[in-house]
Amino acid sequence: MIPENIINKILNEIVAEELIGLTADLVKINSVWDPAAGTSEQPAADLVAAWAQKQGFEVQQDEVAPGRANVIVTWTAGTGTRTLMFEGHTDVVTPGDLAAWHYDPFGAQIVKRRMYGRGTNDTKGNLAAMLIAMAALKRSGVTLAGTIIGGVLCDEEDRMLGVQDFIKRGHADKVTAAVICEPQDGLICTTQKGALRARFIVTGRMSHGAMPLSGLNTAPAVAALINALHTLEEQAAKDPGRDEHLGWPSFTPTVIQAPATGASQLNVMPREAMVLVDIRTIPGQSHPDIINRLNRLATEIEEKTRRAYEQYDQLLGLDRNRNLKVAVEIITDRPCTLTDRDDPVVRASHRASVEVTGKQPVYAGVPGATDGTFLWALKNIPIVTMGAGDRQVPHQVDEWVDLNQLVETAKIYALTALYYLVD
Repeated sequence: MIPENIINKILNEIVAEELIGLTADLVKINSVWDPAAGTSEQPAADLVAAWAQKQGFEVQQDEVAPGRANVIVTWTAGTGTRTLMFEGHTDVVTPGDLAAWHYDPFGAQIVKRRMYGRGTNDTKGNLAAMLIAMAALKRSGVTLAGTIIGGVLCDEEDRMLGVQDFIKRGHADKVTAAVICEPQDGLICTTQKGALRARFIVTGRMSHGAMPLSGLNTAPAVAALINALHTLEEQAAKDPGRDEHLGWPSFTPTVIQAPATGASQLNVMPREAMVLVDIRTIPGQSHPDIINRLNRLATEIEEKTRRAYEQYDQLLGLDRNRNLKVAVEIITDRPCTLTDRDDPVVRASHRASVEVTGKQPVYAGVPGATDGTFLWALKNIPIVTMGAGDRQVPHQVDEWVDLNQLVETAKIYALTALYYLVD
């Protein structure tokens, strides 16, 4: 049993003004990865590194790609075999149409205990909260049985190069559990959906739009593909069905483009069409099985479309090359994650939430994917995802975070580390 005075000593080291100030400093940095505009995560990484060095932490910057750095903040809090990682990312998505914002997306404006700006919610607020939690623990002088690592990573919003680099360099080798600091509105998320992204390319033959019979239209194959994907989704809705925390699995065509590259013209039947598919999975689904099914689907649609053209050409008395092709490429393969509620990091986060809020926490799942997916899948690290921020707000115009909840989150992070590295 941890004495109450130890808990209070740590919580008293979390100063709301310091947390809000660090959040604002991060939000004011435009860390959208946009080489054309000259913006990247590097200034945010530099800010974190300088701040962490002032706190007396061990700090390392790793260049993942030009202008894109991970910052590894380490504190050896005592002897012990456990190493807890806090993970947050420095990149943010584009603000989009600036005219649609009521607040400067990089202004960190505060109105009625809400801070507005790109990244306030996803996830610079929670990144600041995890750093302040680490500092509070260090300042308190409490001895813990193990090490805390703050993984301040780049490129979470796109290909997740940051976490993959973190793993490749061996930083994750000693990590025994991780808290993924993302906006989950105070929920404790022990599971998250997997992500399979596929690119289908349908190749026909280009022709004038007024003379389609001199070419081979890709549209029938594209239509058959979209229908087939919906059938796969219906099948998944029956088996495995709806997950308690993650909801329904999905097979969603998101980009349908013809021609696959270049400008389209109304009077040109393009040679190639592209369909991008975003598949989100839940426990009970097998990614290898789905990949095999997508490959079979490409072959089936290719053969079905060729047969349909053969029958149509017989009707017209036409003899032409019907060598249509359908190919599929897997772009992303990240499995779903599931951490047992009896895992020490889940128990620690539960106790911390109860201590700070006075309420029993609500368990849920992350509808999207996070950097934690790679930690779980490649290194078998148990993860729990939690943080401040309405889950519907990320990537929206006038993104915001509740500052009271943000301070509460920093306290929960600090006590989670305390409980995990003491028990």
